[in-house]
Amino acid sequence: MRKICLIAVLLVSTCWVFSQQVETARYEVPRWGKNQGFHFESFGEQGGMAVVETDQTNEEKQRLWDFVALDTSLYELRSDLVPLPERMTFFDSKSSDRWAAFVFLDGQQHRSDSVGFWVVTYNRVEQEFGTFIGRFPERSVVQSIALIDGTLMLAVNNKGEGGFLSQYDLDHHRQRTITPNISNDFILFQFEAKPDSKEFILAAREFVDKHYKATSFFVYSRDGLLLKTHRFENGDNAGLGRMCFAFDRQHQLVVYATLERESNRKVTVEGMTEDFSKEAVGVTWIKFATGGAQSKTYLFKNLPDIDQALTSANRLKVKEELLKMQQGKKKEKGEITFQFYAPRLIEFAGKHVFVAEAFQPIYHTETRMDYGYYGIYRSYPVTYTIFDGYDFFSEILLAFDEEGELQWHNSVKFENDLCDELWAHGLEWVSYDELLVVSPAQQVLRYEVFDAEGVSLLNQQMMPMDYLYSTDSFEEDYYFGIKPWFGNRFYVDGCQLVQNPRLRNTRRTVFYVQKLQYE
Repeated sequence: MRKICLIAVLLVSTCWVFSQQVETARYEVPRWGKNQGFHFESFGEQGGMAVVETDQTNEEKQRLWDFVALDTSLYELRSDLVPLPERMTFFDSKSSDRWAAFVFLDGQQHRSDSVGFWVVTYNRVEQEFGTFIGRFPERSVVQSIALIDGTLMLAVNNKGEGGFLSQYDLDHHRQRTITPNISNDFILFQFEAKPDSKEFILAAREFVDKHYKATSFFVYSRDGLLLKTHRFENGDNAGLGRMCFAFDRQHQLVVYATLERESNRKVTVEGMTEDFSKEAVGVTWIKFATGGAQSKTYLFKNLPDIDQALTSANRLKVKEELLKMQQGKKKEKGEITFQFYAPRLIEFAGKHVFVAEAFQPIYHTETRMDYGYYGIYRSYPVTYTIFDGYDFFSEILLAFDEEGELQWHNSVKFENDLCDELWAHGLEWVSYDELLVVSPAQQVLRYEVFDAEGVSLLNQQMMPMDYLYSTDSFEEDYYFGIKPWFGNRFYVDGCQLVQNPRLRNTRRTVFYVQKLQYE
């Protein structure tokens, strides 16, 4: 009887894990243009800053961007208008305890033009704004940015092979360029900051005769000094895909990466960082120890029940192939593959949990009759393919110990609506001895909770999120994302079409930020 009571208490407490404040914490900004920029940068317990492109210009025909400081209840504290060139578009932002940096790029340059950029800095201590202005070589691509204390780094790929890091000392207004020492052709693939150790980690793909052969890893100090260099060569017909970085207790670099099959055809090096079409067949764990690199690979086809993470159609194909192999009608070959976006790494119960969002592009075909010029010729059918969007159908979780042994794996199926662009749809959150996996869609929060052994404590739950007004109703999502904020709080942001028959303007299109809490 006692066991039953305990289970009942657990289920009741788990079903009510989410709590929203009595007064709705939601910040809205009207959307006036299709390409209007909006972004929210978290400052932790000090609130955050919303960056909004306004419809105003100054006398010099510069576009005014509104930098709005918000507290943790999403109330405005101050608002500053910063003029930027009309053609600038928001790229990304990062923040530290003392600084916040917002990077804008020239979104209208021609192929022969150099790439202009503006970095708007905000000194969080002195509450002052500043700017860095510059240009990169023609057809350069800014891959990512990272910030540690007062050091901002931009990872930039050149128009051909190669790339560099552009370092900015925000405290002393100095800039310098760092180029990785690699003998082969290369492209900067991933770049990340580790604020706890005050180090930057750079991964660069190496190419020999246009074939992806190896990945080099560079560890830089906060001041841009090269601390360590590692290299990992691809295996037969396989290479490292999207990856996450960590340090173990001995401060040795550990890499968690998806494993992708490589074809024999040559590739175009330029633009490889934005290519998400490769399918992953497994996950590779790599530790760069004193005696050399150690690695372990886990193929999806060898993991039990991993097919549950597939779509229904793909799961049926896998079962059909397995049946044919058992009947001897087909040689053993088939692999379970996923297209992944934005892998993340989270520490939970003494393990590193590697989480990757699986998606697939959806198409449909249509046929129309063409009757030729003025309809005097015989009709004939014309079939064409239409892109419907990207379907983010599941998140896969794999938990590793310090030696790279896979302890457990599981998956969560959210069945998100189709979206026209790629972005991260989910978030993982650790609270006490539970791992929360959550994703918003259509003003509803979907979530599952796992214990330390990777066992789901309950089936997927749904909780509606509050609106700004009680009479609001959801009509359409243009974009939505979910990110950590501070403590056990996180925020959802995006663009929505909201309807309210009691307001003068019954329909309004808004950018929004909404605060949520996990208990």
